Amino acid sequence: MDELKRTTDTTDLPAEVAKLSYGQQMDQQSDAELRNLRRFFLKHPSLALTFGYLTASIMGLIFTISLLDKFQFNALPYLELSDFLLAAIAHPQTAIYLMTGICSVAFTVWFERLSRKKYQRYALWIDKYYRSSSFLPNWVWGLSAFVFYLVFFSSSDTPKISQAIKAHQTGQYQLSLIYPIHPGGKEIRQLNEVQIITRTVSYLWIYHQDQVKLIPHANVAALIPVLDKKPDKQPDKKPEPNAEKPVVAQEAVAREPAAVPGKN
Repeated sequence: MDELKRTTDTTDLPAEVAKLSYGQQMDQQSDAELRNLRRFFLKHPSLALTFGYLTASIMGLIFTISLLDKFQFNALPYLELSDFLLAAIAHPQTAIYLMTGICSVAFTVWFERLSRKKYQRYALWIDKYYRSSSFLPNWVWGLSAFVFYLVFFSSSDTPKISQAIKAHQTGQYQLSLIYPIHPGGKEIRQLNEVQIITRTVSYLWIYHQDQVKLIPHANVAALIPVLDKKPDKQPDKKPEPNAEKPVVAQEAVAREPAAVPGKN
């Protein structure tokens, strides 16, 4: 009977008697891994910066591919190895998403542990989900969540940005070229009402006349932003009457010749 009681699942017991095992084991294992990771990065701080920059670069690269895919354009054949390192600089919002994700994960873990300590029923319910499986260990779930985060947050803004570009709601530029291009057999050296989609090391990706065009940086002579013309703030304002007009009238009257008296 004693052996049977030991093998009984603790979640079937009342809340006052049940013992939590999987959640506490997971917390202890996570704390130990975080301590080891902190010690490693303290010894090698440059590797922490490198890992963060590479992660932001991957997010920037996914952002570029996803954004151009909204225009039915496959950007992979035109990307170079340098674009992988430039992606984080060309799209700095990816670094913001990365920091936001790290802070949100840390807050979620802290809040979940606090909830398990405060609410015993919740702790009993969630404890069985912390049990590690031989088929899907916990590190697989963690890696899957990390990849999902990279892909989802890197491409979450691309639909809104592409719609704004197609609706001509972004900034427009006047692009002058060094060497002319010949779309439709016509020689063109200047492109008006150009919208910039993104840029890579070798190309400037623009949206012009409802088409995606690649312009090499070596062929760009000038890129001038088109400023919106501000309308007249007081269009209905009437001009003030000229105060000199009555004076001119008086002078005109004074200059009229006097009547010559006639002879009797």
